[in-house]
Amino acid sequence: MAETLIHPYEIISKSALPAFRAMVSKRLTENYDLTQQQVAIRLGVTQASVSNYARKARGVMLNLEVDPNLTKAADHVAEVLSSEKPDQREALRLMTEVCDYIRFNHVMCRLHGDLEPGWKTEGCYACAGGLSLETTTIRLKAGS
Repeated sequence: MAETLIHPYEIISKSALPAFRAMVSKRLTENYDLTQQQVAIRLGVTQASVSNYARKARGVMLNLEVDPNLTKAADHVAEVLSSEKPDQREALRLMTEVCDYIRFNHVMCRLHGDLEPGWKTEGCYACAGGLSLETTTIRLKAGS
């Protein structure tokens, strides 16, 4: 029987990104008094998603609040998105940086192990790969 294979980007998109959006959403509603609809527009999600973040029905698989770098990033993204004319490109860039940070710093390894019990996260280097902006080719072997 073939092993399941959960890709790190699947965990990012289904767990880490919603958890980070929940952090930003909370800051926008509590610190900047934005409505759920205003938060949804700024985050590029539905109002129902923002409601689910507030009720802790979505974005709870990873507790990112324990990482000071991520809390600082959430504060900054919320600040960027709180203005009357938010810089959504800058917010998107920051959230991409957050996703890379989560991946490169093994923040989601424990969750990966929980979701895929047969997967040995110790010694795993699946999240170590990445292309620099100058790269025009894809490395087909690790370390090459």
